[in-house]
Amino acid sequence: MVACCILANVPAWIQALAAVCLVILTLLTLIVLKGYAADTNTIAQASVSQLENSQMPFLAVAFGDQEGGGWGIYNQGFGPAINISYSRYDRERREMFPIPPIAPGRRQIVHNEYAHAVGNPAGFEIQYESLSGAKYRTLISWDEQGTARVQFQKPIH
Repeated sequence: MVACCILANVPAWIQALAAVCLVILTLLTLIVLKGYAADTNTIAQASVSQLENSQMPFLAVAFGDQEGGGWGIYNQGFGPAINISYSRYDRERREMFPIPPIAPGRRQIVHNEYAHAVGNPAGFEIQYESLSGAKYRTLISWDEQGTARVQFQKPIH
């Protein structure tokens, strides 16, 4: 009689065991999917970073010896620089002065302003943006020997 009751309930036990296995399998699937979602997010962030780096401007000051020579701000990066301003000194007072956008490989002449800034303890600063709106800054300072030290800061907030 006991054997008959056990055999009569076998389908119910099998169904209950199958339901438990299904719950466990669903839980494991969710854990794996969460890992995939995290990996996808990491890949997406890396892609955005690569895109920004491939179009990032880099502005530096150099002396040009070609036509219209003198000191100029050169875009040595891979993308255009927009919303550019640089530090200018008027009677020891520093102000930021805007200039037009600079395409990659092009320059904007700043001969007189940069010449006045050379050796100034406050340094020379260029602020600019990429097309994506990321903000960058190039800082130029001078050490005791008069050697220029250039720092590139990306992105600033």
